[in-house]
Amino acid sequence: MTMKFSLPIELQYKDRQVQAFMGPFEHSMEREFAIASGKRALDECDDIKQVKEVAKNLLEGWSAMNTAVQRIMLENIELHQKIAIQQQDLKAADELINEASIALDERENRSNRASRGLWPFLR
Repeated sequence: MTMKFSLPIELQYKDRQVQAFMGPFEHSMEREFAIASGKRALDECDDIKQVKEVAKNLLEGWSAMNTAVQRIMLENIELHQKIAIQQQDLKAADELINEASIALDERENRSNRASRGLWPFLR
């Protein structure tokens, strides 16, 4: 049994807020094992002291996982923003190259027209 899920995220793209989704993700066998072992540990608890100990362990594991997920999401958002900036920079560079190519073609055309005359140095 695999369960898929997605995470909603908000990011800034081209100076506006965009809502997107990361995923879909599938639960791994390791996660399923962790859930099953946590449930089993809770089922085997006979007194409140054991429940507290198991709950603390589960809370620490959840907290570590949550921190890791938040960091991965932040890195993903930062990566998307850097890619968007890079795409804008590449687009601007492409426009500059096109303008330079056009200017070079015009200069070459003027040069070719000037060299056709009887005295090209007079132009």
